[in-house]
Amino acid sequence: MSPTHKEQREIKRLEKAQAFHNSKNYFIILIIVLTIVYIVDELTSNIRGTVDSFTICDLFNTTFGTPEYDKASGTLGLVTTGCYLIYLISPFYKSLADKYGRKPFLVINTLGMGVGMLLSIISHNIALYLVGVVIMTFFIPNDLQVIYLMECAPKQHRAKLCSITKGIALVSVSLLGLFVKLFVDRNNPGTWRNVYIIPIILAFVIGIAAIFLVRETPVFTKKRLEYLKSDEAGRKAKDAAELAEADGEKQKASVMNAFRFIFRNKQTRYIGIVAILLAIATGYTGKFQNMIEVGVARGAITAAGSETILMFYPLINGLFTLIGGFLTDALGRKKSALILGIWAALGLGVFAWGCSADINPYITGFAYGFSIAGLWSISDMIYFVITSESTPTEIRASVVGSMQLLGMVGTGLNMVYNNVVTLIAGSMNLPFVLTVSYLPLMAIALLIMMLKVRETKDVDLDNVVVSG
Repeated sequence: MSPTHKEQREIKRLEKAQAFHNSKNYFIILIIVLTIVYIVDELTSNIRGTVDSFTICDLFNTTFGTPEYDKASGTLGLVTTGCYLIYLISPFYKSLADKYGRKPFLVINTLGMGVGMLLSIISHNIALYLVGVVIMTFFIPNDLQVIYLMECAPKQHRAKLCSITKGIALVSVSLLGLFVKLFVDRNNPGTWRNVYIIPIILAFVIGIAAIFLVRETPVFTKKRLEYLKSDEAGRKAKDAAELAEADGEKQKASVMNAFRFIFRNKQTRYIGIVAILLAIATGYTGKFQNMIEVGVARGAITAAGSETILMFYPLINGLFTLIGGFLTDALGRKKSALILGIWAALGLGVFAWGCSADINPYITGFAYGFSIAGLWSISDMIYFVITSESTPTEIRASVVGSMQLLGMVGTGLNMVYNNVVTLIAGSMNLPFVLTVSYLPLMAIALLIMMLKVRETKDVDLDNVVVSG
């Protein structure tokens, strides 16, 4: 069977891409592009939270700390929680990258984040703003840049490159604080839109640049070329093998089977409990800017001090996230979890104090960055590392995905809780109420981790022993 004209063009395109894979200059360009894509991803992930109170004041024509503001904040928060239902179709969308290649979706995701941010800033009503939020929410978690790094980087440098690019992206969030300082006028809440302008431009520029500068990954290229160059019998055999493999995976690793494994196995059952508790405990990260504004409203933080916090905390987050990764490998999962959990708890306590008392804004910013570095590092370890090291190979991917779904349940609960608290207790009480609520949850999660979850540092992933 000869390739069709369309397939011949695809073969030429893939062979051209294959020729680039061994080029040192191409790899350098690729890392630069992927790092900028990662930066766009982190800016999009954090931008709404950075200007949350200004957005609410503008769209609802209200003032921070008033009952009207609290009602608007709680109502908008509960509505935007529903936007996360878009995650239900995310697994089906992600699977398309296995069929059509990584590159198209790297470009689509990056441009999609730009479109979502653009719709948000041109909105002067809640409906269009929510459309922008839904689009951003859908494209943020796909992380095709990580898959690109995993499939393109040399094995001996893969982990380091992933860690370095993530650290750079986390540090780049400090730009949002700078944009607030430069572009936001507190007497004109509508100026929150200016914070989005540079991230939007960056998203469109790097998204379009990726079309011309990035080639398909070596893994997908090789697999696709083998298929296109094979004869009819070879294609039928490959299709049949993939169909049989897919049927086997559906039988062995369905979502229901994954959840059944999680709840029946003692180790993964407790990991799931810890995952939900930690996901709920992340709730203060969605209200951090509102907590800072409480300090401004009370006179404990100056406007300049709030801008300092927003610029400084991402630097600390990036630094300690890198340190947290080294701790996990050096000390083991449980010891590092205890250290990271203490980071998160201490940081939250000092951050809340800084939002209520007149202390140096650099201390407050350090505390928040220190706290979320510990919290997100332990969350990543729970969802990915220790879950993978506690699950047999044949159902590992499905169990990891299902564990993330449990985390999403916890995230949904914390969003509902935060907005109910805003409606009932009032935004001016957020630093105290959220701290008192979430510190015990962190403590309970760590206690379960220490007493009920076994260490998995030296586990052989090919021979995971399941007990209980």
